[in-house]
Amino acid sequence: MAVELPPGADIAAALAAIDRADGEPSLRAGLDWARTLIVGESRASTPAMGNAANWSAVLRHGVAAAVRLTTADRSIAWTWFVSGSVARGEAVPGSDVETLVALGDDVDADAKTAAQELAAEVHGLLDRCGIRGDANGVLASRSRFCRRLGSWSESIGRWVDSPREDRGVVMTGIVADSEAVFSAMRISESILRTTSLAAIATNPHALRWMLQDATAARTTFPSRLRTFALGADTVDLKLAAIDPIVKTARWAALSAGSSALSTPARLADAAERNVLDSDDASTLDDCFLHLLRFRWQSRCAAWISGQRPTDTVALADLAPHQRAQLRAIAREVAGIRRKLSYLANTPGVQ
Repeated sequence: MAVELPPGADIAAALAAIDRADGEPSLRAGLDWARTLIVGESRASTPAMGNAANWSAVLRHGVAAAVRLTTADRSIAWTWFVSGSVARGEAVPGSDVETLVALGDDVDADAKTAAQELAAEVHGLLDRCGIRGDANGVLASRSRFCRRLGSWSESIGRWVDSPREDRGVVMTGIVADSEAVFSAMRISESILRTTSLAAIATNPHALRWMLQDATAARTTFPSRLRTFALGADTVDLKLAAIDPIVKTARWAALSAGSSALSTPARLADAAERNVLDSDDASTLDDCFLHLLRFRWQSRCAAWISGQRPTDTVALADLAPHQRAQLRAIAREVAGIRRKLSYLANTPGVQ
């Protein structure tokens, strides 16, 4: 993966190279420079949050450059958004990219179909440059995520009104995390996010369903007994601990009327506005930052060795102090999740 860096190369220079890329080779070169720089920063023990912010910026600029290159000789009224960790500034090595597109309201059905085909070309270019599209299908090339701006607004209102229908909770979370990276329209970079915030302000019952989703236990950290008896010592850290923190922070920020995007900023706003207990918010923040550091270390190592990064961890492969830390984090997150789950299922509590 290592490449020879140009003189004076830093993240700002890499971003500039990505922005001025005039074809696939130069886009790939700019992204490769950025990867090499990020690996160097990781080895220099740069704080994980800083590396995550830098890598997220690289991915955002990469998406914007790919859109520009793919549509260089065409005119289309659209705005590209990213969502998930890339939008929140929390991407890690191997993070895929969630994308959404808002089209002009005067775009007809044929033009929308053409836009989806162009979006597929954009993702094809990104994939060849090492940036994978979202594995769960949040892609601008799909009709569900390629809508006219008015349709986005109407759909956001419907998802908030009926969060249990049409994957309303999931879709609200996606738009609440969105940020524009490329636009041929005069609209706000955060229009989808602010629209969801405004919709929830007038219909807050949706927050209960978001909290229930945030506190649902989809997977657990294997106990010592289970590990000893069954030899089951693998855990998906993202599902077991990271997603609950991210979703809790999103729910808390929306409950507080905060437009913050990053998980730490959301937790801070929620604590300041008494949506979350300040000790719980501080604990979740500490857990999130520790998990981010761990993910950077493990996933960057896979990056360097040419392997595909993953959040599935075999506890037996970790040092004893790492296992102890991860188990402690899992207990802290589970305890707060149980407390919030009680609130989510208590009548009269939003």
